[in-house]
Amino acid sequence: MDIAVFSGELPAVRAVAVLCFDDGISEDVLDGAPTRAMAHFEGKGKKGEFFRYPLEGKVRDLFLVGLGKRDECGLGNYRNAVSDAVRKIGAMGISELAFVLPVTPDEAISSAVAEGAVLGNYRFDRFRSPKEEERSVSIDTLYLKDGQRSGLDRGIVLGEAQSASRDLANRPGNDVIPETMAYEAARIAKKYGMECEVWDEDRIQEERMSALWHVGKGSENKPRFVHMVYRPAGKPRRKVALVGKGITFDSGGLCIKGRTGIRTMKCDKTGGCNVLAIMEAVGRLKPDVEVHGIVGAAENMPDGASYRPDDIVRARNGKTIEIVNTDAEGRVTLADSLSFASELEVDIIIDMATLTGAAVTALGNYTAGLVCDFDDLSNGLLSASLKSGERFHRFAMDDEKLREQIDSPVADVLNSGGPGGGMITAGMFLREFVSPEIPWAHMDIAGVDFYEKAFDCYGKGATAFGVRTCLEFLLG
Repeated sequence: MDIAVFSGELPAVRAVAVLCFDDGISEDVLDGAPTRAMAHFEGKGKKGEFFRYPLEGKVRDLFLVGLGKRDECGLGNYRNAVSDAVRKIGAMGISELAFVLPVTPDEAISSAVAEGAVLGNYRFDRFRSPKEEERSVSIDTLYLKDGQRSGLDRGIVLGEAQSASRDLANRPGNDVIPETMAYEAARIAKKYGMECEVWDEDRIQEERMSALWHVGKGSENKPRFVHMVYRPAGKPRRKVALVGKGITFDSGGLCIKGRTGIRTMKCDKTGGCNVLAIMEAVGRLKPDVEVHGIVGAAENMPDGASYRPDDIVRARNGKTIEIVNTDAEGRVTLADSLSFASELEVDIIIDMATLTGAAVTALGNYTAGLVCDFDDLSNGLLSASLKSGERFHRFAMDDEKLREQIDSPVADVLNSGGPGGGMITAGMFLREFVSPEIPWAHMDIAGVDFYEKAFDCYGKGATAFGVRTCLEFLLG
């Protein structure tokens, strides 16, 4: 999609979309047609409303898109409204479209518009033959009245990063295996001049990553460990390690999932896909921050070689883990990844993982969990999430009675504390493998990683939830 700026006279387009608040039309274009259309607009600018008004002339269609109340309109309103409009208008076979906003877009609004446009234009059709009666998303060129070029460029990168993560996460387990994740990391690193090291199954064992190895050893597709590094041209303002869970398919292992729970487990690699996409965006945006991207990739399958309940495995930092549930595998792989990240002398560690069903129970499907004991880091990430429009709720790990649920009589820690307080006890488990002096935050994205139907800036399928917030945090 090409996104351009125009001022004054409308470009030669088939359609114009006018965004409006609920207090009326504030931008006069097309000889007052939006004002006339408003009389037929049932929503009167209500957030989420969409109205098509046919015209005669070069511009054949006028669309009114509601933003809601003027004093309650944030960046997310623009992002979601544009995304939804692009999705609907593109499905009508319209390829060129101009947007007119009720305010002069500054850099932040321009960025949100471009990001929303890219996300609204996204669809995953890699494996699907086109059907004659279906129209695909087809917006080729989009214009924004009085937009700022720098903001548009930034928004395009943010949108394309999320699309890249979604593409990788949406690909099924017979198409993406741990080696595929490593290949993608190496491709990105080469393209943007980053460092990238990939460890195969033999090197993983040599490097004392027994936890990652045990989770992946039951699959014929053996695990891979990825470490990417972006270094800015000058002295970095800070050093950040991003760690992603990369389970390319999660059957549950010997504690196998049921036929319902096993669906969408191709998306158990979303945290790792997010990290790779963020690293690509960092390579394009070049912030003054040193960024390490770390992914432990494995496939959790049942086999004679699979790890078992009651097994005891040793992580890279020397701590032992008693396995009580092979379907609590993501935290086991993260134990080695977080131990490795702690050795890098970074200022901050952030991990992203589709980790617990407890996150869904506690927060539903539209809010992710932020498990963190560091106030400054939590506040920074929550501030970034307000800009990104991704909802997080913070949890602290200060309940010592709850911590007893992962005590083991035969090892340093159990890999599952049961369903009660499951998101927090999972965080407590991960904390065992992070150096206590390094500020660290865990993002549990299990409830928000996949949607069954499109809404706002999310299409059907993988969401890339967390990419926007992490990029806002890195760039802020």
